[in-house]
Amino acid sequence: MRVRRVQEVDIPDLSSKLLTARKSSSESLLEICRRLDITPTYWYKLEKAENSTISYDLLKKIDALLSLNLDIRFPEDSEAEKKPEKTMNLSNLKWVKVVTPADDWRSYWAYTSQELTQMKKDGGAVVNNNGVSIFPLGFRQDREDSPAIGDLILLTQHSKVTHIVEVLDEKPEQHGDWFNRYVKVIWWKPEMDWKTLPDRNQVLGFNLVIQSGIFYRFGAFERFNAEWGGRQDAFLKHLTAELEKI
Repeated sequence: MRVRRVQEVDIPDLSSKLLTARKSSSESLLEICRRLDITPTYWYKLEKAENSTISYDLLKKIDALLSLNLDIRFPEDSEAEKKPEKTMNLSNLKWVKVVTPADDWRSYWAYTSQELTQMKKDGGAVVNNNGVSIFPLGFRQDREDSPAIGDLILLTQHSKVTHIVEVLDEKPEQHGDWFNRYVKVIWWKPEMDWKTLPDRNQVLGFNLVIQSGIFYRFGAFERFNAEWGGRQDAFLKHLTAELEKI
């Protein structure tokens, strides 16, 4: 059993466009009708607007043959364009970490798109293409209370929020005095000048005072608890709204 769904859309001056296209064509009316599998009588009715409707399939054939350049949009197409993008899911955001590149580091910012590309060239296990960015996030101390796989971490540098990343591995790898957790970027603005990003306190909705080197739970900060304590959903809603403004 077939299900039929019919939609109609009005194309102003279609009859005059058909007339102009036919006269501009190097082919005769008989040849045009033969290729479209219609009669000349039916074509003349279209040119004179004596028919109130035309099938979409036939109009597509005419468009392809005579180059009408029609931009036909049905109501459902317009509605699809209006659908908003999915809101970020930050429900697993539990951690924050400050990143402080050394004074002699080659870049003012860490983990930019350019930095990830260079890390990959230097032999690092980095992915940074086709909209996917994965890299080893370095830190100095490994503690028992640390992010679990699937947790989200907010990274801040120079008083800016630069990344939100998802933890991909179950435990850290140690390399000399440093430890690494492999993370995937779920929010950043790699194309922006990060100096123009808003202040992190505005984005977070509280005054964050944090030291570098380790991961902190948001609940470890008195000012977070004073502003958002017991209202995690409200905090995430505020944070999402601020990030979407950027």
